[in-house]
Amino acid sequence: MHKSTLETHHQPIMPVLALVLATFFWGSSFITVGSALEYTNPLTLVMLRFGVAAFFVLLMLKGRIADIPKRTWKAGAACAFLIYLGYTTNAAGLMTLQSSESGFLTALYVPITPLLVWVVFGKAPTKGAVFGVMMAFAGLVLLANPFTLSFSNNWGEWVTILSALISAVEIMVVGRVAPGTQARQLAFTQLFFTAVFAAVGLAVATAAGVPLKETTFNTTVVGGILWLAVIVAFVQVLLSWAQRYVPASRAAVIFAMESVFAAIIGWFAGESLGTAGIIGGVLIVGGILCGEIRPPRRKAAPKELSS
Repeated sequence: MHKSTLETHHQPIMPVLALVLATFFWGSSFITVGSALEYTNPLTLVMLRFGVAAFFVLLMLKGRIADIPKRTWKAGAACAFLIYLGYTTNAAGLMTLQSSESGFLTALYVPITPLLVWVVFGKAPTKGAVFGVMMAFAGLVLLANPFTLSFSNNWGEWVTILSALISAVEIMVVGRVAPGTQARQLAFTQLFFTAVFAAVGLAVATAAGVPLKETTFNTTVVGGILWLAVIVAFVQVLLSWAQRYVPASRAAVIFAMESVFAAIIGWFAGESLGTAGIIGGVLIVGGILCGEIRPPRRKAAPKELSS
């Protein structure tokens, strides 16, 4: 009784920190993905990245695939299909966008996710959550300067918007299936099926004659795939655990930190940030804090003893 009361009134901080850490690794991957795509195509990159990541998580599980329940396999397959679509469309968009532009468009799932939760599950966001989403989105606008986007002759922009919508759906689905599953088992099934879906997509695209860039296995590609695999393996384990405790709408706001980290790392790599970008980053952090702060609940007045 006491435990459930505490969990209801005081959200554990560790899942929130785990999500923030996941966004750091996400943000660090934009430049690596962009570099790798100079020598390969999105389908091959997703297939190899997630296939190697699944192997890493399998090592964490000590090869005990037989211990994974059917429910987790089904949940992992559903999540993996969305992950596959999201990562593939995002990688395709990066072929024509800068990492900062991609970071902004990808993070459109921040305002989209609470709306979907409201529409699908009927859970209206609180005033604090709405204010937090607005602050985070305003920060994203300042951070990425999306006014340079044309939305006319750059197909990568529209593909990346589609990836944001898919990501919003995926956040909701993971939030629903994560409770009741073991984090590493769910992460493995997600990674495994994502690699399988990418392999099938690659085979279909090749058979249909879709022009795909041939993969050149040099140090940039091999090193990039290994690093991206480490990132996604670690991130999926974090998400599978943390989203048991953090609702989808709040998780989406926390995920806005991905753009902050992407911009900071891009700045170190030579991309401009500027005053507007710094203010944008501060607004995103403020939006997350608004979503985390809960007003104190009034204590019920003690009942008078009847005489």
